[in-house]
Amino acid sequence: MSQRRFGLRLRMLATLTGAGLLCGAVLTVVLLLGARDEITRRHVGSARAGIRAVGESVARHCGRDAACFSGAVAAAGLSWQEGASCGTPLRIAERLVACEEVRGGALRQEVDLAPAAAQARSLIGPVLVSVLLGMLLLVVLVSWVLDRQLVAPLGRVDEALDRVSDGASFGPLLAEGGDFLGRLAPAVNRLDLRLREERARVQSQIEELQASNRELRAAREEVVRSERLASVGRLAAGVAHEVGNPMTALLGFLSILQDRLKQGKDPGDYLDRLSREAERIDRILRDLLGLARPPARDLQPVDLRAAAERARGLLEAQPSWTGCALELRVPADLPRARGDDHSVVQVLLNLLVNAAKAGASTVEVEGRAESGVPIVEVIDDGRGLPPEAAARLFEPFFTSSRPGEGTGLGLALCHATMERFGGSISAKQRAGGSGTSFVLQFAAWR
Repeated sequence: MSQRRFGLRLRMLATLTGAGLLCGAVLTVVLLLGARDEITRRHVGSARAGIRAVGESVARHCGRDAACFSGAVAAAGLSWQEGASCGTPLRIAERLVACEEVRGGALRQEVDLAPAAAQARSLIGPVLVSVLLGMLLLVVLVSWVLDRQLVAPLGRVDEALDRVSDGASFGPLLAEGGDFLGRLAPAVNRLDLRLREERARVQSQIEELQASNRELRAAREEVVRSERLASVGRLAAGVAHEVGNPMTALLGFLSILQDRLKQGKDPGDYLDRLSREAERIDRILRDLLGLARPPARDLQPVDLRAAAERARGLLEAQPSWTGCALELRVPADLPRARGDDHSVVQVLLNLLVNAAKAGASTVEVEGRAESGVPIVEVIDDGRGLPPEAAARLFEPFFTSSRPGEGTGLGLALCHATMERFGGSISAKQRAGGSGTSFVLQFAAWR
């Protein structure tokens, strides 16, 4: 017997017992009241019959002699009132005045009802026991019928549903019958069949999804490895290209210098050329090292307006900054940015120089605050961004400049610097397709 079935039977039995006790109490009260009234009625009837018998006997003996009749009645313990009627019986506590109309008058006698009450009380125990036994038998009978017709079928349905939920059912779950609960069996059997089919279908889909996820993970790892190798390849190609040009020039100048020295000629300016090419290689390698390992500097609050002013002062020494105008619109009350002064100036200077190399005639530096975050936007009217440059703009050695005009490390260094500050850098084409806008979003100093 399952625990749920036992609990259902226990609740059913408790309900039936409570209902039986309530009905038994009401029935017992009704029976006892009826028995008491019947005993009292019979007792009073016997008393009235005795009064009538005494009155008729005295009337036959005394005839029409009123004095004889009154004396004989009084001797029998009765009271007689000539010309009166009985009316409503008078009851006081356990005494009742019984009355009979005899010989044109009312013949009365006080009747003690205590024996009738005692007899009624003596019936309480037997009546109560009889009612309780009857109700107990009825409860047992109803319990048996309900257990057979309700609890047992519901228990089988419950067990069937348990097997359905566990997925362990095989074959028919319930025997099909014609009663109400029996008609539930086909529905449960169909439910089990559909659930097993649905479970099998879901399991198949889960296995297919797991296989697809494994294939996707393998493909993603392969793509990541390919992208990593491609990035390494592009980096190696960039290094080879950028270092190869000055290295070729360096080797050529060395060869010329050796020939001139063998011929006893003056080396001329070839030593200076060798030095410039060596410095060029050193600068490229140092920029690449700075990109991989940015210099460690303590971050501090930076005045972006002052940094923009210092960057404008450094533009005069840049040979590419010719014929280009700069407009600064950075408010003095702009929130302080998190960074370091030197690096912020270098980022702004790099963006300004790139704008000039892109053929810009006007460059605008605009500062603003959005939700307390300081933002500096560098806007130029140069050539703009080529479509293929959007995804690779901040990669090392990627450049849209003409050969010999840049190494492609400037924007990569700007990107690494802004990430070190906890900020970001992004680029977008200006509306109309003319010029570029670089947005520097700094972290506010707290």
